[in-house]
Parts: sequence; C-alpha cells; structure tokens
Amino acid sequence: MYVNGEIQIVPIGADVSLTRYIAKAKAILEASGLQHTMHDAGTNFQGDYALVMRVTQECMQSVMDSGAPRVLCYLKLGARTDKDYAAELPAAKKVEQYLRDCEP
Repeated sequence: MYVNGEIQIVPIGADVSLTRYIAKAKAILEASGLQHTMHDAGTNFQGDYALVMRVTQECMQSVMDSGAPRVLCYLKLGARTDKDYAAELPAAKKVEQYLRDCEP
C-alpha cells in the first residue's frame, strides 16, 4: 500500500539541542530513498507502507542509540484508492504549483 503522511520524532530526556538526533534521522531517510520533505515541526513523506514503518523504526532506534532514554513518535498516515500517490506530486508541491499558475 502506498501512503503519505507526516512523522515527528521527539527525544525525551535528551539535550536541549535536537540537531544531532535530527541529523541522524535525516541520514536514515536519505538512505531509504523514501520521498520526504523536512520542515520545522516534522517531516512529510510518501512511499510504500512497509518502507515507512521500517524507516520509522530505524529513526526511533537511532534516537535511543544516540542517548535519549525515551522517544515519542507522532505518525500520521493517509492512503487512498482513487488516485495513484506514486504518480502525483506531493501535496505541498501541488499547492506551490497552483499558486504559481494563479499569479497574475
């Protein structure tokens, strides 16, 4: 199943700076080939459900392996049968394109 969604991983009991945790998660996402876009409050993605779950597990484990004693993961998923997500632009890119097309 092809899904889209958002993930936010939050180290608990970790340093005030989260950069090192985010950098490791970014490296995992890049290596996975999962289509994704990071933003200040999480990461949007789209891809195969099994890959999303594997990447989520790897990101959470990397945070714990980096010294965080606890980790919270907020994961939102969506799937649909009326469109092929794999053939579509991510929603954010579609909105950007729409806004460009509507400019006077």
